[in-house]
Amino acid sequence: MEVSDDHAAPKPVPRPGKTRPPTNIRHSRPPKRRGEEGELVFMRRAIAEGFAVAKPWGDSERYDFILDSGVRLWRVQVRSTDYEVHHGFAVHASVRINQASVRLTARDVDVIAAYLVPKDLWYIVPIEACTCKNLWFFPSKSPKGSKFEKYREAWDYLRATAVANPVSLT
Repeated sequence: MEVSDDHAAPKPVPRPGKTRPPTNIRHSRPPKRRGEEGELVFMRRAIAEGFAVAKPWGDSERYDFILDSGVRLWRVQVRSTDYEVHHGFAVHASVRINQASVRLTARDVDVIAAYLVPKDLWYIVPIEACTCKNLWFFPSKSPKGSKFEKYREAWDYLRATAVANPVSLT
């Protein structure tokens, strides 16, 4: 026997905010997945720039990659962002340890590679220049300042022949 639509149970009305699709692609991916995408973009770019790239096993280290410039090894922490706030972009120069935000230091990494997704720009920032937990980038030359502009697309920094603080392999 066929049941007409008149006798079918009513479908629940979706509640706003509960079943609504994401408003943009950024909200449809969890943060870990977005970070993995940023790492993939970094790996492709670093290889295109002529570096050898190694990825440590697991998530135990505070760096994401080891870059071999032929002169030295660099410990690289990759950060990426889709957010533009006040004409700028921010990335964390910190990690979470026991629910506290702890700034990365030269004991942890050598550089932070920050990727501004909407601008398709990389900033290669030495960890010594990272004096706070968040790094702000203003690629449109905002009047707020451009403290990190000298690190924009600074892949040559990683090719430097002088080794200030070499990574010991022993």
